[in-house]
Amino acid sequence: MPLQNKHLAVVLQNTYLPFIFEEAEALGIKMTFFYNQEEAEPTHLKHVQKFIPIDLFQAPEKALEVIKTEHNQNSFDGIMTIYEPALEFVAQLAKELNLPGLSPFVISNCRNKQMMRKILKDSNLNTPYFKEIKNEEEVKDLLLTYPVVIKPSNGFASQGVSRANNKEELIDSIEKVRRVNEEDLGKFTKNKTGIVIEQFIDGPEFAIETFSVEDKVYVLSIGYKGNSKGPFFEEGVYIAPAPLEENVLESISQEAARAATALGIENGPAHIELRLDPAGKPYVIEIGARIGGSGISHYIVKESTGINYMELVFYYVLGLKPPALKDKGQQKKVVGNYIIPVQGHGIFKEIQGVEDVHRDSEVKRVIQFITKGTEIFPYPHFSGYPGFILTTHDSYSDCEQYYRYLDYKIKVVYDNKVNA
Repeated sequence: MPLQNKHLAVVLQNTYLPFIFEEAEALGIKMTFFYNQEEAEPTHLKHVQKFIPIDLFQAPEKALEVIKTEHNQNSFDGIMTIYEPALEFVAQLAKELNLPGLSPFVISNCRNKQMMRKILKDSNLNTPYFKEIKNEEEVKDLLLTYPVVIKPSNGFASQGVSRANNKEELIDSIEKVRRVNEEDLGKFTKNKTGIVIEQFIDGPEFAIETFSVEDKVYVLSIGYKGNSKGPFFEEGVYIAPAPLEENVLESISQEAARAATALGIENGPAHIELRLDPAGKPYVIEIGARIGGSGISHYIVKESTGINYMELVFYYVLGLKPPALKDKGQQKKVVGNYIIPVQGHGIFKEIQGVEDVHRDSEVKRVIQFITKGTEIFPYPHFSGYPGFILTTHDSYSDCEQYYRYLDYKIKVVYDNKVNA
C-alpha cells in the first residue's frame, strides 16, 4: 500500500468527527495531531502516534515554531487541515516546509468572499451583485435591488449571514454582522472585518464535492442542501445524490468545475455551495478548498459513490499520485446528514429522541456536539451545531420521509429557553 507508514500532520480537527483518523488508520498512515490547547488531549484517538497542543489563533507565531520544531525532529510527509479557519495557516506552513498544498494566495482568495466574487466575475461565471463595506454609513445612498444577503467577508458555517428586504433591515443586519465579526469571528480573522452585501439568489441550494488533479476537476457528488429563504440561513439537511434531471446536473457540474479552476484549485478537494435561480441558472455561493463539514463530505461521497474522498486527499497532501478517477462516481445509496436544528436559544439541557434513533437501521452515526450547560445564542450568532444524524437509504423519497420523522422526533431542550 503506497500510503502505509507515511507520516501525516493534522492541524485542529474536530475530534467529534473522526473520519480523518479512521481512514488514516485503515490505510496505515502514521499521524501527529496538533490539537487546540484549550481542549483536553484526545487520547481516545488510539491510532494517533503523538498529540501536541497549540494555540493557533491567540499565539500563531508560537504555534508555527512548535510545528516546525516537531517537523525537524520527526519529519512529516504532509500536513493538512479540514478546519476552515486554519486553512491559511496550514497553507503557509506547507509552503515553508516545502510540503504539498495549495498556495496561501489561493486559500486566501477562497476565504475572502469579496475576492472570491471578484475572481468568479472576472472569469465570466454567473455572479450575484456584490459589494464589500465596512459599516452602515456606506449604504445610506446605495441603490440596491432587494432582497440582499449580508455576511462577514471571512466568515464560515453561516455565521452572521442574514437576509434584508429593505434599507431598514439592511442597516440592522450590517450592525449584527459587525458584532459577529468582533465577538464571534475576531479570534479567527484578526483584522479581517469586512462585510459583504450580495444579491439573494432565490432557489434551491446544492453542495458539490470535487477533487482536482493537475487542473482537471472531477465532480464526485452533488447533494441537496435545502431552499432556505432567510432571514437567517441555519444549515438543515445535506442529501446526495440530488434528484435532478441530467441537463441540470451537467449545468451544476460545469459551473462548479469552472469555479474551482478560476480560484486556482489545481489539485486537491473543494467543497462548493451553489444555488439555482428561478430560471435554473447556477450561481456559486461559497467555495472552500477542503473536504466540507470537517469530514462530513467524505462520508457523503464514500457512502453514496464508493469513492474514498479522504484517501484521495491523503494521496495529494502526501505528495503521491492519486488513483485514477472518472468524471462520475457509481451511485450506491442515497445518504444524508440531518443537521439537528437549534430550535431556539438559552442554556442547553439535552436533545430528546437521539437514543431512540440510534436503533433505526437507517442511522449510521449520531454525533452530538453541544454539552449540557452550554449557552446557545440567537442567530445570526452561531454557537455550534447541536448534532448530526448520518443516514443511508435505498431512495431519495425514503430519506425525505425519514427526515420528516426526525423533525417530529428530535427536540432540543433548554433551561430558560427563548423560542427561535
